[in-house]
Amino acid sequence: MSQESVAQDIVPLKNLQQHRGLLVTAIIALAVGVASYAIVRSDPFAERGSTLFALDLSSLYEVDPSLIQFEQTAEISVPLDNVRALAVGPTDKIYVAGDRAVKVLSADGNDLAAIPTEGQPSCVAVGSDDHASPGRIYVGAGQRIELFDSDGKPAGTWDVPGENAILTSIAVATSDIFVADAASRVILRYDTSGKVVGKIGAPDAAGEGRTFNIPSSYFDIAVSSEGLVHAANPGVLRIESYTADGEMEVRWGEAGAGVEDFFGCCNPSQFAVLPSGEIVTSEKGVPRVKVYSEFGEFDCVVAGPQQLDVAESELGDPRAVQAKAVFDVATDRQGRVLVLDPRHNSVRIFTRKTDLQSVPDRTDEEIPATPTGTS
Repeated sequence: MSQESVAQDIVPLKNLQQHRGLLVTAIIALAVGVASYAIVRSDPFAERGSTLFALDLSSLYEVDPSLIQFEQTAEISVPLDNVRALAVGPTDKIYVAGDRAVKVLSADGNDLAAIPTEGQPSCVAVGSDDHASPGRIYVGAGQRIELFDSDGKPAGTWDVPGENAILTSIAVATSDIFVADAASRVILRYDTSGKVVGKIGAPDAAGEGRTFNIPSSYFDIAVSSEGLVHAANPGVLRIESYTADGEMEVRWGEAGAGVEDFFGCCNPSQFAVLPSGEIVTSEKGVPRVKVYSEFGEFDCVVAGPQQLDVAESELGDPRAVQAKAVFDVATDRQGRVLVLDPRHNSVRIFTRKTDLQSVPDRTDEEIPATPTGTS
């Protein structure tokens, strides 16, 4: 993508206008209706072949090798079923949520702890060294947030406003904790005592002016080193950046079939921020992990469907089984990209190839093949 096209895609706050209303709703409803009709006509239980059409995604399956600038250097087995969320904390400890527990692993995959949770975890985040409570663990579970200190001991619970919340992501800043609720389509801002002190994306008193288009339970957020709150707006295939007070600074992302674009519905489903400020995105439907600048300039691919062991026949499958092909992502201080693989209950670690080339006399034996965390 050229610098000129990137500049066109980046929309500063002063030039932004809200694009909401019945037209957007109608377009989304029509698209969902057509897709649902196609699924039903195409045999949703896979008992026979399609009677309507077959969506050809073969052109998206293979990624130009020159664009893949990362290499998988390790895979850590996680002794949990139905792994759901991934985070990295101080000293690059790895936290994996699932099965009413959070598994804690060292950076090289050694099992450190298993923290039981009262509710079923849906998201997890950990306070960094500059957080008010470094190492504090925040777990979204059901209708509340469960807190644990750096040693894994319970440290309280916070309630979530409203009913039927769907907590999808937590991002921890120095003195704020941001929580994404896909049901209400807002980002809640908590202080360190657990008080809600603000919201990003809340409608006005008349219920108008929603910011986020969230058609499903994928609504990811992250905080930059400068304190900006990055948020996926998956219904419009964008990443948006806000101040802590909710003022939009930047938005970027385009729908399309190109490798630099976001394809399908509700993407990016997950993302994370590298120490450099670059943003790592993960898409569902056609699983791809990619790197962009913080302003949306496409950089490279971390892994495509083949590298993630997703068969070409599985691309775009809308049925529940395909939820197993949604890959959460995180980053560590070394600049590595961690990918949570729910199909293999593992964490895949990808390292930039230029970083590997800078290691003297590197051999395959020096790269940990499959370190395993065991109870």
